[in-house]
Amino acid sequence: MATYVEYNATMATASMTMASHSVDINPSVMSTIIDQHVESREESVEKLKANLVRYARSNDRRMVLRSLKDVNFLSYIPLEAPVVRNGVSVSELETGAYMEKVVLNGTLLSPPTQDTDIKNIGTNSGCVMIIKGLTKELSKTSDLDQNSLYKQVLLRLAKSFASEDIYDLINSMMGSEELIVKTLSSDHSIKNRNKGESAGDPSDLRLYNSGGQIHMIVDSTFNFGLFRKGETTGRPWILIECKVHERTNLSNNECFRSLIVKTPDLY
Repeated sequence: MATYVEYNATMATASMTMASHSVDINPSVMSTIIDQHVESREESVEKLKANLVRYARSNDRRMVLRSLKDVNFLSYIPLEAPVVRNGVSVSELETGAYMEKVVLNGTLLSPPTQDTDIKNIGTNSGCVMIIKGLTKELSKTSDLDQNSLYKQVLLRLAKSFASEDIYDLINSMMGSEELIVKTLSSDHSIKNRNKGESAGDPSDLRLYNSGGQIHMIVDSTFNFGLFRKGETTGRPWILIECKVHERTNLSNNECFRSLIVKTPDLY
């Protein structure tokens, strides 16, 4: 599980990057700015957690939502690139990605139905076969190994694996003895979402070769539920929607990845 210290270190790195791009600052001054930034964020997170515990105990959902709306750090959180944990195999990632809905370079790939022949590689046969074919072709014009490229792409599409570090982060900020954070499946329908929409938005993947280097842009939505202690089944008390944007050059491992956390409206 990711620790809170790792989260702060990431924030500090992002602050240093933004500051260094804007103006030349004395290193000692830069260090002070980063320390103050981390300290301020630490204080904000601890205050949020205290408020969530307090209002969860009193079953005050509106004040929990207000507490989440009052913090600004949830509107932008820099992330590290996702990594394969615990020796997860390609076959496990394929199984995780198989039933996900994906928009690949503008084309919607839908999960197969019971009547779909998996040998028929089409837009209604899932994304796995098409992704495998595309990564094979892309690897021919780059220095990347096809199997490695294929595994990296699958990791982003298999939401059960891609959401692990997001879960750790949300749990570190909102989980407590009063509130339980649970991952919601892609097809989990939330009737109290805005406009009655259901969860399970497709991942938007753009994968292409530019100058012999493989680039990937991914936009994904992950849904988590906040449940009060003793009420961890059925509809979550509060839905947490996490939108992740990633731009990665897979040929040189340069990665920009960020998170926006959205919560239900107050009314």
